[in-house]
Amino acid sequence: MKAWAVRIVAVLVLVLAGGWLVSATEWAETEVPTPASEEVRKNSFYAVQSLLRHLGAEVVRRENLDELPPAQARLVLASSYWDMFPERGQRLRRWVEQGGHLVMPGHLASGDMLESWIPLVREKTVRPDESDEPVAPKKKKSRSQRDEQRTKDADCRMLAEPDTVPASFAGGRGFRICTWAEPVQFSPSDKRQPPLWMARGARGAEAIRVRVGQGTVTLLPSGVWHNQNLLRGDNALFAVAALQLRAGSQVWFVAEEAREPFLRWLWHKSWVVWVVGLLALAAALWRAAVRFGPLAPSAGTHRRSMAEQVRGTAGFLHMHGGDALHAAQLRALNESATRQLRGYAHRDASARADAIARATGLEAAMVVRAMAERARNPGAMALDLEVLETARRRLDANGPFVPSPPSASSSPSTP
Repeated sequence: MKAWAVRIVAVLVLVLAGGWLVSATEWAETEVPTPASEEVRKNSFYAVQSLLRHLGAEVVRRENLDELPPAQARLVLASSYWDMFPERGQRLRRWVEQGGHLVMPGHLASGDMLESWIPLVREKTVRPDESDEPVAPKKKKSRSQRDEQRTKDADCRMLAEPDTVPASFAGGRGFRICTWAEPVQFSPSDKRQPPLWMARGARGAEAIRVRVGQGTVTLLPSGVWHNQNLLRGDNALFAVAALQLRAGSQVWFVAEEAREPFLRWLWHKSWVVWVVGLLALAAALWRAAVRFGPLAPSAGTHRRSMAEQVRGTAGFLHMHGGDALHAAQLRALNESATRQLRGYAHRDASARADAIARATGLEAAMVVRAMAERARNPGAMALDLEVLETARRRLDANGPFVPSPPSASSSPSTP
C-alpha cells in the first residue's frame, strides 16, 4: 500500500513540474546567420562579382596589378598598394588613354594622379549641418541606441544624377547608397569639359566619371560594393551604373597586392639551381660520412677467367719477355708444390720433377723438360708454360699435403 502511495505522489510531482515548465517558458524562433564560406571570407567583393556574372559580364579576379586587362575592359582597382612600383602609374595611364575604363574608390586617387592625368580636383568636405551659430553639445548615446540606429540604416544617404548627365536607368535618377566610409567630393578641373556621369549628394559630387584619352576614369564612394553592403539600399544598382555594365563586358577586380611566398617563388624561378645544389650537398655529406665497409669490395678467391689470363700473359710478355714469364710460372709451381708435396723444398731438381709428375699424372720427362732452364723457341715456350700451369692447377686441386701416420708393419731394411 505504501509503495502505491509513493508512486502516485511521484507522478503528481512530475505532472506539476511539467505544467510549471510549460507555463513559465516561451518558445520563439531566432534567425541564425549562415556562416560565410571560405571564398566569401577571403574575397570582400564576392557578392558583386556573383551579381555581375548573373548579369552576363565576364568577371576576372587578379591578386595584383602586374598585368593589365585588355582595352575596353573595366578595371575595379581597390588595392591600397597598387602603386607600390613607380612604373605602374604610367602603365595604368597608358591603358586608360588607349580605351580602358578605370573604376576606383575616391580615397585611392592620389594628388599626383589628379594633378598629372585625371582632370579632377578634390573638394573640401562641407557638412550640411555646419553653421556659424554655436551648436549645443549632443548627448552621448548608449551602445544599444547606436546599434539600433545602425540597424535603421543611419549610414545611408541619397545621391542623384543631375540633369546634365544621361540617366543610368529609366526608372529614375536617385540612388540610396549605404556605406560606412566618409564621402569624398570631386569636381572637374576644367569647367569646359563636363563629366560624363555624376551622382551628387548633400555634400557634393561623391561619384563622378570623366574622359581620359579614349577611356574613362570613375571615382565613387568606398565600401559600396563590399559583401556586407551590396544588398543594402540601392548599392547594387549603383554598382552597375558606375561600371557602365553591358552584356559581355569584361570586368577585372584587383583588390589586393598578394605575392607568392618567397621560398615558393624562389623554387618556381630557380628550381634547377636548388636541385643541383641539394644533390651536391647530399654527395658531400655522403662522402664525408662514416663508412660501414671498405672503399672497394675484397677481391674474390676464384681464378681469373681465360680472357683475363690471356690479356695478363700478353701484357707480361710484352713488358718482360718469355724468359721472365717462364721464371714466374716456375716460381708459382714451386710455391704450390711446397704447400702440397711433403719434403719438396729439400729435393733436387730431378726429384722435384719426378714428385710433381707422380702427383699430377703428367709424364716425368715432359715435366723435367718444362722445368729446365734452356733456350726455347716460341712454340716450345708455349708448350712448357702449358705444362707448368697444368701441373700447378692439378696440385692446387688436390689440396694441401696431409702427412699419413707411419705404417706399423714397415721395418728398416738390412744391409
